[in-house]
Amino acid sequence: MNDTTSLPEKDLPPGRHRHLKEHLMREIRQTPAGDEDQQAARRTKWLRPAVAGPAFAGALTLAVIAGIAVTGSDGSAAPVGKDGRATYAFAPEVNGDTTGGAAELLDRIATVAAHSPAGNNVRDDQFVYIRSTVAAATVGEGVETKLAALHGREVWLSVDGTRPGLLREPGGGLDNEELEHDPAPGRPGYRESTNYRHLQTLPTTTDAMLKWLRSQADPGGSGDEGRNSDQDAFVRVGALLDESLMPPDVGAALFRAAAKIRGVVVVPDAVNAAGRHGVAVTRYDAYNDGVRDELIFDRKTLELIGSRSVATKATDSIEAGQVMFTRAVLDRAVVDAKGQRP
Repeated sequence: MNDTTSLPEKDLPPGRHRHLKEHLMREIRQTPAGDEDQQAARRTKWLRPAVAGPAFAGALTLAVIAGIAVTGSDGSAAPVGKDGRATYAFAPEVNGDTTGGAAELLDRIATVAAHSPAGNNVRDDQFVYIRSTVAAATVGEGVETKLAALHGREVWLSVDGTRPGLLREPGGGLDNEELEHDPAPGRPGYRESTNYRHLQTLPTTTDAMLKWLRSQADPGGSGDEGRNSDQDAFVRVGALLDESLMPPDVGAALFRAAAKIRGVVVVPDAVNAAGRHGVAVTRYDAYNDGVRDELIFDRKTLELIGSRSVATKATDSIEAGQVMFTRAVLDRAVVDAKGQRP
């Protein structure tokens, strides 16, 4: 392994390795069939391992190879703020930009979700299509920590989890990759499954959803020093929403459950990977080790428009406010065949 994928403790403490790995594993959550390392990472995407594994190192390598982004991977100009920084790449007020009111905001988001037409008349033989723009930070010894080039990502996911899906992400080194089908289709409560039929089996009341979220913690992680069940539950909310089509009643319960998680706050101005401004909810505690998760919503429609992970503490190679992972959700639909666009 070359120096660009080395993760020195003085730059990235173990907890931050764990957090960044989790985000990169979400990006490759739907794993191309046949890659044993990535399949293993997918099986553990809910967990917070102590150190980064081979799949994480590989993802970092791709980030470094992709180059530093001042333009998108398609050559388009990146959204730039007054200070000349790409707006999606830096959160200048990261340690002073949160407010209360998360419960009220999430209740409004839940009301919108409950009336969503998503999922009407969905057939088992169809596919959920998600198009997004993503980027992950370069991390390594002797490498300046910046987001690699933004690039497009398209996935087609089987509605019932029984059929292989498809991933097109040439900017991430993956194109026309077959995705493994759900390892446990139709199994209620299977925590790694986000196919639409599985999501329909999840609780539709607030308290039951919160109980379910808490029940999905790593069975072997209860003794992890500093582990926080509230943070685990919040991370799980994001993982469920990441690349999926959420049934309206389940989505409403999910957002109302998130509103009951202690410590969730509002970021009034958050920017997704496409440079689109919105309002975000986030949660931060000591277990984050200097990185916070944000779920970003359109201020008017309250639809989910992306997510990002932001460094809240400076290190030798990371500036507080540096965005470590970013996503913009551009399209979400149901189509009749993988490879077909809406």
